[in-house]
Amino acid sequence: MCGGGCGDVLKLGLGIGAAAVLFPLLMWGGYALLPFDAPPLDSAPLRLVYTLRCSFFAVIPIILGVLVQGVARLHHGALTPLYEGKVGEESREMAVHRHYVVDSLSLFLLYFLQLAVMATYISQDLLKMVPLLTIVFSFGRLIYWVCVSLGSSVRGLGFGLSFLPILVMLGANLYFVCSSLSEGAVFDVAPPTTIPPPRQSWWG
Repeated sequence: MCGGGCGDVLKLGLGIGAAAVLFPLLMWGGYALLPFDAPPLDSAPLRLVYTLRCSFFAVIPIILGVLVQGVARLHHGALTPLYEGKVGEESREMAVHRHYVVDSLSLFLLYFLQLAVMATYISQDLLKMVPLLTIVFSFGRLIYWVCVSLGSSVRGLGFGLSFLPILVMLGANLYFVCSSLSEGAVFDVAPPTTIPPPRQSWWG
């Protein structure tokens, strides 16, 4: 009844389902087996700087996409900007790389925002998840890029590995923001230690 479209949708769903299974396994395996620990960071600014340094590696797949897109435009001689040319003149190769770069940028902004907020709330022991989440996001983007370039429906796996961490971090951040257990976080305001003296009026 639906032709070959149902098969593609089923494959995409299976890919996202596989990502939903692999993501917690990868996080658990990396947290338990990889021999590294996060440096001791006891303040929110230091944790934000650490998150920024880790997130730099998540930009590498996007930079590669921009470079490959530029090479593809040079290879096809499409030096005219998109707003001056016609949409039909853009080859499939350039369209695929452009689509990958635009989607990756939007996902990276969401990823970095959620990761930066989460890093200020979690404990020191859980800071190891910051580089692990960066690794999963980067490999998810690379898998998605390769599968889209090859026209494979397995791209659902790469999309899931880069999108599901954002959903998990969003849920965790909502819990941290709404919970009263996050002492010392960004939005935690300590009560004043001393009562300020009464202000004297101008008339004495």
